[in-house]
Parts: sequence; C-alpha cells; structure tokens
Amino acid sequence: MRPDKTFFQRDALTVAEELLGNYLIRNISGQKIVAKIVETEAYCGTEDKGCHAFNNKRTKRTEPMFLTGGHAYIYLIYGMYHCLN
Repeated sequence: MRPDKTFFQRDALTVAEELLGNYLIRNISGQKIVAKIVETEAYCGTEDKGCHAFNNKRTKRTEPMFLTGGHAYIYLIYGMYHCLN
C-alpha cells in the first residue's frame, strides 16, 4: 500500500494501527532501502503529556508536529537513535 496524504490526516490511533506491517521504502544514491514497520506509537496532540507538542510547545524542532498529517517529524533520542514520527 502506498498511502496518499489523506491516509495520514486521520486520528493518530487509527493511522498507527494501520501502518503496522507496511514498509518504508527509500532510494538513496541508487540503492533501495526497505524497512518493515513492526512497532508504532500514537500521540494525540497537544493534550497528550507524552507528545513533544504537549501544551502547544512550538520550537523549530517540533514545528512538523503542527503541520497537517503526512509530514515527518524526525528527532534524535538518547543521543544515538533517530525516531520517525
């Protein structure tokens, strides 16, 4: 399945559940990279204390969280891993 932006413009819980088992596919310098989605988390906006956008905290880093669904929010966690939201 290759979802269009409307897929991501639904509630986070539904999108997180339906992403399971799908693949992220990227071509970098002619090399195809494929990753299966085996785990998801759903954050429900500015009222969710676990969300980086909690309490409408807008910074340069969190700005993608305030865009419409279909945008990626990538950040470094524990100083060593990149997370994709």
